[in-house]
Amino acid sequence: MVRRRLGWMVFGASLPLMMTSIKAADDRALQQVVGRQFPGWEDHFRFVLTPDEDKHDHFSIAENGSKITVSGNTSSALLTGVGWYFKYGAHQLMSSNGVPVEHPFVASRGGFHANKRSSVQYRYALNQNVDGYTTAYWSDTDWQHELDIYALSGINTMLVERATEAVIAKTFSHFGYTEDDIRATLSMPAHLNWQLMGNLCCFGGPPSKALLKERILSTQHIVKQMRSLGMMPVFPGFYGMVPGDFAKRFPKAHVINQGTWNGSNRPAWLDPRDPLFPKIAREYYKVQKELFGDSSIYDLELFQEGGMAGDVPLKPAISVIEQSLQEAHPGARWMILGWRDQPAKEILEVVPHDKMFIVDLHQNAVRRPDRGADFLGADYVYSGLWDYGGRVALGGEAYDYGVRLPTLPATQPSMVGMGIYTEGMDNNPYLFDLFNEASWHDKPMELEEWTKAFAVRRYGVSDLHLQKAWQGLLKTVYSKTATLPHVRDEDDAAPIESLFNATPDLDLKRSNFHGSVEVYYDFSALQAVMEEFLKAPASFDQISAYRYDLVDVTRQVLANQARILLPKIKVAYEAGDLAHFQKMTQAWLALMDMQDELLGTNEFFRLGRWLSFPSGWAHSPQEARQLSYDARSLLTSWGNRSASDAGQLHDYANKDWQGLTRDLYRKRWEAYFASLEVALKVKARPKKIDWYPMADDWNHQMNVYTAAPQGSAREVAAKIDHFLRTQDAY
Repeated sequence: MVRRRLGWMVFGASLPLMMTSIKAADDRALQQVVGRQFPGWEDHFRFVLTPDEDKHDHFSIAENGSKITVSGNTSSALLTGVGWYFKYGAHQLMSSNGVPVEHPFVASRGGFHANKRSSVQYRYALNQNVDGYTTAYWSDTDWQHELDIYALSGINTMLVERATEAVIAKTFSHFGYTEDDIRATLSMPAHLNWQLMGNLCCFGGPPSKALLKERILSTQHIVKQMRSLGMMPVFPGFYGMVPGDFAKRFPKAHVINQGTWNGSNRPAWLDPRDPLFPKIAREYYKVQKELFGDSSIYDLELFQEGGMAGDVPLKPAISVIEQSLQEAHPGARWMILGWRDQPAKEILEVVPHDKMFIVDLHQNAVRRPDRGADFLGADYVYSGLWDYGGRVALGGEAYDYGVRLPTLPATQPSMVGMGIYTEGMDNNPYLFDLFNEASWHDKPMELEEWTKAFAVRRYGVSDLHLQKAWQGLLKTVYSKTATLPHVRDEDDAAPIESLFNATPDLDLKRSNFHGSVEVYYDFSALQAVMEEFLKAPASFDQISAYRYDLVDVTRQVLANQARILLPKIKVAYEAGDLAHFQKMTQAWLALMDMQDELLGTNEFFRLGRWLSFPSGWAHSPQEARQLSYDARSLLTSWGNRSASDAGQLHDYANKDWQGLTRDLYRKRWEAYFASLEVALKVKARPKKIDWYPMADDWNHQMNVYTAAPQGSAREVAAKIDHFLRTQDAY
């Protein structure tokens, strides 16, 4: 087993971790970020902290010869200034998906200068689901790199859910539960965040005692690193979620059964008016503070995606939840999602508006003249959501993030922040950069010029073919825009995803719900973009950012082919044309084979990378199987049969990944086409296939997938380009 970090904390004892103010700069920590991301540049930076009463971060950059002075009113502002210098002074962009060619320090001609002020107070990151779909089993090293990128991108507030299960366990140990009792009610890490939101319990568990200890240590390291970079952690708060057997242990307590969520049993909810509630809340916040320190924002997802108050009047209940939070953390904000019918009107009527932190997911796709008015004037955060389930899909709403978003704070006074709220992270680096920069503009960005500069800093060197390619991407995959409410709802904010990954059916329009049905650009135009990528000089093959983008664009071209080909397969089948049906389905499987080969050339598109994360946390062979099943099942059936079938969550977290494409998705389509072919031959209806056993069998396998890339992305992409341009397959 790989030890995660410092060994000074054990499960039964803790040392206080007091919160570091985001106004206090840690010069050494800032220098280390520069050294890790831009080796050899760290000694050229000088940081000047200038605290003031401005709630909005601001920085200035002054380059003089070999010295770059960055001044700012917070640590976060200083690091954002560093990121800004590298983007616009040195033309280098660090990302989680490849890096540009490294350049030694060369002073800018004439010196680089900039002055910027954020239009909002909070620049937030992380959907609760990221702790499942992306980061569930990350090591501290993985997190350190990610936090560096976030800090350089201007993020100053981030959700931390890891090890909250330990807070729950220690809290309920004061109410008659043993550690083993509580562990039996806990889900494994990849599914835990849904338990924290009150959606399910106990999936894949129980986690071992050793795993809980390791996760405490890891979380302490993460929050310590965050605070040193000027980032505020947001922690899950206590809103009444209790173990399912709580009513049996405390028969006088008023406990409301919460029913099911997508086929899974929810934890129970303790009436906040019950005398036990403030006692549990007090202990919960005390334990949490001892382990991880304070925050000023707490995530309280009351009745998230369902749940019920039963006979409990909401206003008095909400008042107690808020009172318990304020007693533990005076002045703290209540974070809650803003979408569909959330938050409940009663929350907005009880909690002071300047103590709310509503993560708005509606305006991301549906334009609103004043979203704050919908929240009765409560403070909210405009949130970008272009990724569901951590799916690998290229595209999004560049206009809304680059042109419309910068103007909103001036017209929507209760908008206090902007937040990255994708369900998965570490894909779509273009939108990540664009969205995070929006808070540093108060006027619309000129997207063509911005994209031109992006194409240089993405690779650290300019190329005419790649410039043309990125302008093509802006006009195709990134051309989607938010609309008026009568046109569509927030489900349609996602880009076009791959039907190869879906459970087979001839009438597919998307891989699962929250996927794009709309075809909003010309597929042939994206194929032309791929061809421009292939025209870049061979020297670009040494740049990891280029290799990633080449695979990503080519992968999306292949995904689009599925939408062209599937209707033709259906026509052949319904016409009873066996020969044409066979030709079409063979072409489909050939495209999947090419996709798997392509994905294998880059580590970010390999299943082996995902499965390498949980293996480092296993303390025994049995636990290794538990963790592997937890990580695998999330990708396929999502969970057990109830979640997969009744909840229809199968393939919600599908991925364009090498290994997964070959060993599950292709086999499903091959079996499906074979069943249709038999039906054509015997002139009968095809037999219905139960897909769950195939996924569940794969979930329980322990075969090893390697993380290291194999083959040349350029060679495979060129082969695909040749196939699409010359093969008359369909």
